[in-house]
Parts: sequence; C-alpha cells; structure tokens
Amino acid sequence: MSKDIEEIYNRLLARNYQETLFRDLEKVRKSGRSYIACCPFHDDKNPSFSFSSDKPLWNCFAGCGGGDWIQYLEKKEGLDFKDALEFLAREAGVGLRGYDKDKWERQTERANILETALDFFRARLWTDQGIEALGYLRDRGYTEEEIKAMELGFYPGQVETEDYLVNKDYSVNTLNNLGLKTRGFGETHKLVIPYRDPVGRLKGFIVRAIDQTEPKYLFSFGVEKDTLFNLNEARGQKDLIIVEGFLDALIATQRGIKGVVALGGAGLTEPQLETAIRYGAKSFILALDNDKAGQSGTERALDLIGRKGLKALVVTLPEGYKDPDELIKAQGIEAFEEPVKKAQSGVKWKAQHIVSKHDLQTDRGRQDALDEALAYEETLRDPIDTKDFLDTITKALDIPLELLEPKIKDYHDKKAREHLERGYKELVRELQRLLDEGKITEVREYLEEKLLDLRAKAVSRVIEPYSLQSLQEDITQTREGLKTGYESLDRIIAIPQEAITIVAGRPSHGKTTLLLNLYLNMIRTYPDKAFFFFSYEESKRQVGLKLLNILSGEVIEEAQNLIQLENYLRGNNTGNKDIEKGKAEYKELTESGRLWLIDEPYFVDDLSDTLAYLSERYDIGAVFIDYIQKIKIKGRYQTRQIELQKISERILETTKELSLPILLGAQLGRDKEHRDKVRLDNLREAGDIEQDANLVIGLYNEAMEKAQDREEVLRDRIVDLRLTILKNRNGIVNETAILSFDRPILTIRDKEAGSW
Repeated sequence: MSKDIEEIYNRLLARNYQETLFRDLEKVRKSGRSYIACCPFHDDKNPSFSFSSDKPLWNCFAGCGGGDWIQYLEKKEGLDFKDALEFLAREAGVGLRGYDKDKWERQTERANILETALDFFRARLWTDQGIEALGYLRDRGYTEEEIKAMELGFYPGQVETEDYLVNKDYSVNTLNNLGLKTRGFGETHKLVIPYRDPVGRLKGFIVRAIDQTEPKYLFSFGVEKDTLFNLNEARGQKDLIIVEGFLDALIATQRGIKGVVALGGAGLTEPQLETAIRYGAKSFILALDNDKAGQSGTERALDLIGRKGLKALVVTLPEGYKDPDELIKAQGIEAFEEPVKKAQSGVKWKAQHIVSKHDLQTDRGRQDALDEALAYEETLRDPIDTKDFLDTITKALDIPLELLEPKIKDYHDKKAREHLERGYKELVRELQRLLDEGKITEVREYLEEKLLDLRAKAVSRVIEPYSLQSLQEDITQTREGLKTGYESLDRIIAIPQEAITIVAGRPSHGKTTLLLNLYLNMIRTYPDKAFFFFSYEESKRQVGLKLLNILSGEVIEEAQNLIQLENYLRGNNTGNKDIEKGKAEYKELTESGRLWLIDEPYFVDDLSDTLAYLSERYDIGAVFIDYIQKIKIKGRYQTRQIELQKISERILETTKELSLPILLGAQLGRDKEHRDKVRLDNLREAGDIEQDANLVIGLYNEAMEKAQDREEVLRDRIVDLRLTILKNRNGIVNETAILSFDRPILTIRDKEAGSW
C-alpha cells in the first residue's frame, strides 16, 4: 500500500495540490521552501502553521502536531484513515490495492521523528561543534544559503541526539528505531545528508566523513538502494541526469540544473531504474566520475537502460576533472551545463569505449574489438542506434561498412544457431518432464509457446532497408484474392489470401447455402486447386446431398426437394438426366481430389494440425468452415466470448502459418432495433472475432425475416439475398450485392443472371 500512497502524493505534488488542500488558511505567505499560515486547529493570531511547497507535510509549531496530508484530513475534516486515503486517491486518479493504517502510521511517525532529528542536526552544523564540517562545505564552494537549502547537518553523537529527542517527548528507544547506532556515526562520519523517498518523505540519513576515511559514506536504517538519491527534487522531469555523488546532485540542483539524481556509487541498479521509470523518467544522461570505476559504471548502466528499451546519453567531463562537483567548484555551474548539453549518444560512447579498450595496432586487438562490437550490436533494436554504433566502429577500425556487413550477418547466424540449439535442448528436457508427470494437456501448450519463442531466436537480423524494388517484387509475387463466382460481388471484393473471411447470417437465412455455393463456384473457377469444407453443424452425408442438389439443379418436389433427391439415390434410380449429370460432376470432383467434405468435430488445435497435414499434401485453394460458434477449444475459460476469441486467434495464426484463405461461417443474432440490417456487433457470442477477419460479409434474407416475424412458413421459391460488406481491410465497406436464392435446389445466382 505504501507504493500506492507514494504514487498518490507524487501525482498531487506534481499538480501543486498543496495550494488546493490549504487554500482556506489565513495569512498565507512563502518562507523559503515552505508556506507559513495561521493554524486551523487553534486561535492563531501569529501564524504558527507551516506546510511544505514540495513535500506532503505540515506542522504546527504551537503544539497542534504535524504529519502528512492524510493526517491533516483526519484532523481537519474528521475523516478516518480510509476515507482520507480514498479522497486523496480520487483526487490523484490512483486505484488502491488495500489498506494498512497501522503500517502507514508507523512509517509516518518514524518520518516525523526523523524530521525532528534533522532539525536538530541542521542547527548543530552552525554551532562550534559543526565548525569543521561547515568549513569542509565552504571549501567546496557552497554558500550559506545553499547549505541550508540542501538541508545538510552535523551529527554530534548518540548521547546528545538521544537527549534532544527525549526532551521532544520521544522515548529513549527512539534512537534504536532510527538506526543511528551504526559504528562510525558521530565518530568518523559527522556530515548529515537527508535521504528522502520519491515524494519527499524523510526515510533515513547518509553520513559522510570529511577526511579521507573509508568508506566515505555510512547509511542509517531506511536508506534503500531502490531509489535514486534526490529523485524527489527531480519530480516531473522526463530527462534525468545521473551523477555518482550525493553532494554533486544537491549542489547542481541548487544552482539551477533540474533533474539531477545520484547513485551513491558507480553502479545503477535495476530497482533504481524501475523506480525512476515509475515516477516518469523517459531518458537518462549519465555523468558518472571520470575514472575507471565511472567508465565501467557507465557501460553497465547503458546496458541496463538499453534492455528497458530506453535511451541514454553520456557526458564527457573536461580533461582533469574527476566528477561534476570538482568541475562546478572550479569553473561554476555553466561549466557543467555545457557538456550536459553536448552529451553523446550512448551507443556512440559505447563504440568509442570498446575501441579504447583494445590495441588497434595489433591484429589481435582489432579482432577483439570487432568481436566485442558485434556482440553489443546484436543487442540493439533501434535501427538508428545500430547505424550510429556501426558508423562509429567502422570509422575507428577503418573498415568500410559494406565489408563488415557479411561478417555481421555470419555472426548473427552463428548466434541464432546457438540460441536455437540451447532452446531445443531445454524444450526436450521440459517435454520429457511433463510426459513423466503425465501432464499430457500441458505438453501441447508448452510446445506451441516454446516453438514460437524459438522461431524468434532463430532469426538473424540483416542490415537491409526495405527498398522500392523489394516492395515491387513482393507485390508481384503476392497471390491475388479469390473470385466468388458472382459478378455483382466480385466487382466490390476479392476473398483475401492468408486471411479470414467471415460469412455471417441469422439462423435460416441461408448462411450455409451461400458457403456451399461459394465452395462450388471456387472449385469450378480454380480447377487446379483442392478445396476443403469442414462442417460442424451437419453430417457430411447431409452436406454432400445439398451439394448434389445444387449441382443437379433439378426440382423434383418444390416443398421437399432434398427428401425426394435422397429417395432417388436410395432407390438407385438413374432416369433423371439432370440428377445424373450432377452425380457425374460430384464424382469427378471428389475422385480428382478437388472436393473434400469433413464432419469430424475437431477441437480448434486439432483442426489447425489437420490443416497443416493437408497443406503439405495438397495444393489448397481455400478452406471453408461452417461455422465458428460450433468449434470447441480445450481448457476452461471464464466466458464463451473469451473462448471464441481464442478460437479465432488460433484460426488466424493458422491462416498465416499455412498461407491459406479460410472462409468461416458465423451466426448473427437478431437486432430488435435494426431488423432490416446486419451489423458487426450482431455476431452472436462472438466477442471480437471480427477483428481477426480481413473481410466480413453479412447476409440478410428479408423474406425469411418477415415470415419468422409472422410465424409463417416461407413458401416463395425464389427470394432475394442482400449481401453487405461489413468489413474490408483492403477495400470499401457497406457496399451491397443482391443475389437470387432458388430455395428448392439451394442455388444462389447473380440476380440478373439466368441459369447455368
């Protein structure tokens, strides 16, 4: 929860919310980094209440107490902890994950005690006790105003500090809780530097030795290495300047440079980086010490920042200066601002640093530099970074880029093979473990996930722009979309390759019939291809009978034509010329391997595997599936909508992997408000499946709709079907084609066309 409250305060402070929270106070005036006002908790003639301009803190010097903004609302508005916290969360727009009042109040009480101790340490610095520490700060060029603004102090020792806190009504155990009994506190290390969290709450103290004592710094309890020092002063800054020394960050901030934070050493840690990012940092300028440790720290920081996908620049200090503080002390703040403005791209600095570590006058040195450069280049993802890095390396090594490119490609290929080899070994081990444990269902999931990852690792990058020539070649080689066999429809769409097409209609409107007619049209249009029809709703006997009915085009009995056709076949009759012609065509299409009917109710993963098997053995023109809401998926999902979303995603993956066009039937729900229209959002239970489709064709049978509304039997032999293009990634939408549906023979034609 403390992270939630820090986030609340960070957002509110960025908006100067203190001006809103304390706006009703009287006689408000600015005083340094705080405001003074009349206290709202007692009759205050002389202002004794203060609140910070950059921290969520307040205090009454007349004895009313102090604390953070939550405690102010508790005292001022009579709210309890939960209500006060929720109020501030709403103001900040932050969602809360829980409440722990006791923990927060303990943290707040500790922060208040630390603030009291800091007031004592700051006062001690200006006494005879602090004269040596004060002299050290003045020798560094700090003015009295800067020292006070940096909140620096002097630690006189455990006994005096304890006596002072006891006189302030804190218990004798307070010192233990503050973590100030560390060996060296007040003995060798006396200069106090306050350590605050990202929103400015005091968490502990850093004490510094003012001579050559090592270590240079000691830390009290509460000083965590997960936050960059001075981050609270960099609030709202997207670009952070990272230095090593605590005092370097403080003096640079006091002299007008915004966003300066400190590591307290040469190493940036991942928690520090993540905290900075969480509080708004977008890019980083590294200004670490100009020594071997600083160079190594810069290199590690660049790698860490790069892995987060962020940018970094590197400051090069003038020759002869070890750190920013030395430079500022000798030449003023402008001397530090200048190299910050001229900071170099991190990848360029890295290239120069790699070269500087090797003797380029020897063959071994050049090879080592090149090997290290290739290893780093492989980690880069931004093409501009790659170009800057390679330009710098090739210039330093005096090797033209075109000569280096084959070596880069060979290196990438080698690394890709190594990644792949390790990945497959890991895959085999894990699959064996799952099999040994009998987790058969998990085997497939792991296999698919791991294979996708291995494919990515197997790819080696090539430095090559996508040229106009490449674009033209790709377009030339791309297969055209399939024709539907309907002139009115082909004028406005083409069935896309390597994509999903959805044919959607309301129940009994003719969705399956349209799919069957499209299926036969394509078989006739593309005689060198095989076409597969997967039926999840009807048996292949029923689908085959319907196809024969279409191929024959013979009306035996208008009201029951399918039944009569089935009786004709059952009786082994051969007297009807049109039916016999249809039978001959059906036989030729199946025996030539062009027409396939499958009614196995495959789960979606099994369906995908089946299509992979078929695509290796046949030149597939298209796959028809009737219909998506009938397909099942293994595993449990919270809703049917999520199930269908996963099914659709799997089918989309299959179309891309196998380069197949897939036509999916889908049911549309009835729209009470728009009965004469079909809409994407009417896809029954389908969730977002239309998002995976390139083309969605909506079918509407007005005659059937009216008959259903009247609860009558539709007796018209020929009715109109209105097809509306509901979605078309490669063309126009909302165009309509009218087709003619001859119901007894299940045949759909262009409205203006005659019979075949």
